[in-house]
Amino acid sequence: MHNIVSEGEARKALSTAVRLLADSVRGTLGPNARTVLVQHEGRPPTVLNDGVKIASAVKSNDPAVQASLDLIRQVALEAQQASGDGTTTATILAEALVENYSRVMRDPSDMTLFVNHVEEKINGMKWLIDARDDENLIDLQRVATIAANNDEWIGELITDMFAAIGEDGLVNLKVGSDDHTTWSKTSGCEVPMAYASPMFSNNDRRTFEVDNPLFIITKETIEDFDDLTPALEIAIENNRPLVIVCQDIKGVALSNLIANVVGGVVRACALRIPRTDADEWFDDLKALTGGGIHFESEKGTGIANAVEGAGHFGSAERITVGHATTTIVAGERTEQLQNHIHGLANQAKAADHAFSREKLLTRRSRLAQHMATIHIGGFSEAEIRETRERVDDAVNATRLALKSGVVVGAGWTLYSIAKTTNNTAFANALKAPMNALHANGAPKEHVFKWGEEYYLNTKTGEMQPIDEAEVLDPALVVLNSLKAAVSIARLVLTTDTIILAEPQGL
Repeated sequence: MHNIVSEGEARKALSTAVRLLADSVRGTLGPNARTVLVQHEGRPPTVLNDGVKIASAVKSNDPAVQASLDLIRQVALEAQQASGDGTTTATILAEALVENYSRVMRDPSDMTLFVNHVEEKINGMKWLIDARDDENLIDLQRVATIAANNDEWIGELITDMFAAIGEDGLVNLKVGSDDHTTWSKTSGCEVPMAYASPMFSNNDRRTFEVDNPLFIITKETIEDFDDLTPALEIAIENNRPLVIVCQDIKGVALSNLIANVVGGVVRACALRIPRTDADEWFDDLKALTGGGIHFESEKGTGIANAVEGAGHFGSAERITVGHATTTIVAGERTEQLQNHIHGLANQAKAADHAFSREKLLTRRSRLAQHMATIHIGGFSEAEIRETRERVDDAVNATRLALKSGVVVGAGWTLYSIAKTTNNTAFANALKAPMNALHANGAPKEHVFKWGEEYYLNTKTGEMQPIDEAEVLDPALVVLNSLKAAVSIARLVLTTDTIILAEPQGL
C-alpha cells in the first residue's frame, strides 16, 4: 500500500481536475450565460452562476483528482479575492494553457514573459472612467450590466449608487423586503482588523457575515473562557450573533469559543483591535456601535461582569469580517456617532501639530465614509441567492472599472493581443474566453474573422465597431484572471507527483 501517485498519472489527475472545473463553469460566462444547479447534502439544491461556488461543488471519486481539484480551487479563489470577479475566465484560460502547452510539450517557465507582454498591451488599450462625469456613466453602466448577466435594472442601480458614493464608498449587501432590488445610503466604516481565527468564518467566501449583531468591546486580553460566558448567554437569549472586540484573545478562551461556534451553540466572532493607535480605535468603534462602555480589567470592571440593559453592549445593522479587514454597517447615523464625528473635527481644528491634525481628520473621514446598502429582492429564497451573486459580481466589477479603467470585452482584448504574441501555445490560450463566449451567445451561423476594427457584441450577437463597443470589462479583472490562470497552469504542468493523505493500493 502506498500514497504516492507519480509520473503520468499525477499529471493526468491534475489535467482532469482543470477540465472538470472548466466544464462546470464554462456555460456561466458572458451576458447570455446559463446557470448551474448544485445539489447539497441535507438542504435544497441551489441555482448558481458564480464560478467560485460552482467550482467548490465539483467532486471526484478519484483521490488524486480530488486533491488536484482542491489545489486548483485555492488558486482560483485567490483570483476571486484579488478582483472579486473573473474566476470563470481564469479557469477557462487555465484549461486552455494546460491543453496547448501539453500538446507541444512546451516549457511553462516562459509564461511570465508573456503575461508581462499582455499587461503592457492592456495598459495601452484601456481607458479610465470618472463616476462624476455623466458622459462616463454609460460605460460604467455597461460594465455593471454585463457583470450582472445582462440585467439592465441592476446595471443602472449600481451605476447610480457609485455615482452617489464614489469609487471608494463601501457597499453592503442584504436581503430586502421587496420583490425587486433597491439601494439606500447608510453609515459605517471599514476597519483594518480581522477575525482571531478563520474558524469563525461562516460562508464559502471565508468571511463572517451576520445581520443585527451585538457588540462587546474590551481592552482586556481574554484568556479565561468563563469571562465570556455572561456575554455569550445574553447573545443566545436574544437570538443575536455576538462580536467580541478585544485587545487579544488566546488559549482556552479562544479554543473554547471556536468549539462553541463550530458546534452551533452560538454565533460569534472575536476580533483583535489594531495594534497601532488601539485606544483611538476603541473610542471610534464605541461611537460607531453605540456601546456604552468598554471594559478594562485594571479598573475591576472586566468583561466577565457584562449584564444586559446596563449599556455594556453595542449593535450594528451588519458586519462582514474577513482575513484582513472588517466592514461595519451602522445603519442610520446615531446622535452618539454624529457627536463623535463633530468632536474629532473640532479636535483637529484645535490641534497644535500637523501630524495630530491629520490623524484626527483621517479618523473623522473614516467614520463619515460614504456607504450604501443594496437590498436584494426576489420572489423566493433561491432567486434572492442567485441575484445576490450577480449583484456581488457587478459591484466588484464596477468598482474595479472605476479604479483601473476598462477595455473592450467579449474576449476581444485578449484575442487581439494573441495576434501580437510570438508563442503559439500561449496565443491560442488567450483566445479561449472569446471562443467560450461565442459558444454561449453567438448565433450558430456566425463565423469570427480577425479584425482590428470590429468585435462580436455577445449581448446582441452582432458585429460592432470597436470604437462603439458596448461590452466592456474592467482591465484589472482581465489581467488578474490571466495571472491566476498562469499560476494554475504552471502547477499542473510542473507537478509530476501527488502524495495523498491515505494509501490507495499497490
